[in-house]
Amino acid sequence: MTEDEVYMSFALKLAEVGFGFTWPNPAVGAVIVNRGRIVGIGYHRKIGEDHAEVMAIKDARGLTEGATMYVTLEPHSFHGLVPPCTDAIIKAGIKRVVIAMEDPNPKVSGNGIRILREKGIEVTVGVLEKEAKFMNRFFIKFHRKKEPYVILKYAVTMDGFIADGKGNSKWISNEESRREVHKVRGEVDAIMVGRKTLYKDNAMLNPRMVFPARYPVRIVAGTRFDDNMMNLNFFRVSGEKWILTTEEALLTEVFDRVEVIRCGKERIDFRCFLQKMAERNMLSLLVEGGASLGTSLLKENVVDEIILFKSPRIFGKGLSMFTEKIDLNEKGFKLYEERELSGDIMLRYIKDGIFD
Repeated sequence: MTEDEVYMSFALKLAEVGFGFTWPNPAVGAVIVNRGRIVGIGYHRKIGEDHAEVMAIKDARGLTEGATMYVTLEPHSFHGLVPPCTDAIIKAGIKRVVIAMEDPNPKVSGNGIRILREKGIEVTVGVLEKEAKFMNRFFIKFHRKKEPYVILKYAVTMDGFIADGKGNSKWISNEESRREVHKVRGEVDAIMVGRKTLYKDNAMLNPRMVFPARYPVRIVAGTRFDDNMMNLNFFRVSGEKWILTTEEALLTEVFDRVEVIRCGKERIDFRCFLQKMAERNMLSLLVEGGASLGTSLLKENVVDEIILFKSPRIFGKGLSMFTEKIDLNEKGFKLYEERELSGDIMLRYIKDGIFD
C-alpha cells in the first residue's frame, strides 16, 4: 500500500465506527498527518454533531498548519445543521486534502473539492474509492436514484436449499453467521419478510445479538392476512411495524394498530413501495423473505445486493432459493466479498455499476 492508502485505510476504519449511527448522513472518517505523524483523528458520530473533519481538527489541538488531511468523503461546503467543513479545513491551515470519493449529494458534489482548490489547497481524489463507496452504498444510491438500497439475504445449505422438505429453515447457518445478520439488521432502515415465511419461522426480525446502530422498521409483505397473525412474535415485539399489501387486499380492524402500505392492485408493486420509502427518507431495505419474495424482487430488478450464508449442511431435498430460474450473472451480480465464518461461508454479490 502507498502512504496515502495506509492513512486512508485508517480513516475508513474510523468511519466504520459510526456506520449506521449517522442516518441519514453518510459514515465519514478523517485523519490528519503532520510531518509523518498522526496528530488528529475523527469520525462522524451522529447527525447534528461535528463532522469527521472538524472532530479531527479539534483533536489535533493546533497542530494542523501545513498538514495533510485524509477524509473518506468530500468535505461538505454548505450551511446545514453544522457549518461547512471546507471553512474549517481552510481556517486550520491544512495544505493538502486526500479524499476517497466525491459526495453524491447534489448540494456538495464537486463543490467542496473546487472550494479547497480555489484556496490553494492541494486535493487528491480517489484513494481507496471502491472501499469508501461500499461503506456508503446506501447513501450513494439514495442521492443518485432517489431509491433505497435493497439487500436480499439467504441462509443456504451446501446443496442449495433454504429450508428442508418440511419447510423448516432454523438453523441452517451457525451462530457467527447469525450474529453478522443481526449486525446488518441494525444498520438498515427497514427489514422485510414475506407472509408465508413469517408464519413458518415466527420471526421477530429485530437486531439482538449485537449492539445495534438502529432499530429498523419491520415489514411483512403479502396479500392475505388473518387475525391470528397478531399472535406472532413479529406483532408482539415492540417497535414500528408495517404491512405491505395490495389495494384490493382486505384487512380487518385488528390490523388498525399497524401501518398498512398499499402498492399495486392484484400484485404488490415493489417499485411503488421503494418510492414510498424514499419519500420518508429511508435509505436501505434488508429482505429476509423466502423463495417467492426473493424471486419477485429479482424479477422486478430492484435488488442491489445479495448476501448468502452458505452452510456445510446438506439437506438432499428441500426448498430452493428461487421459485423459478434466475440468472444472477445475466442480472449483473458480481462477487464482491467472500468470508469464512466459523465453517460457514459468507458470499456478498453486488450488482455491477451500482456505484457508477
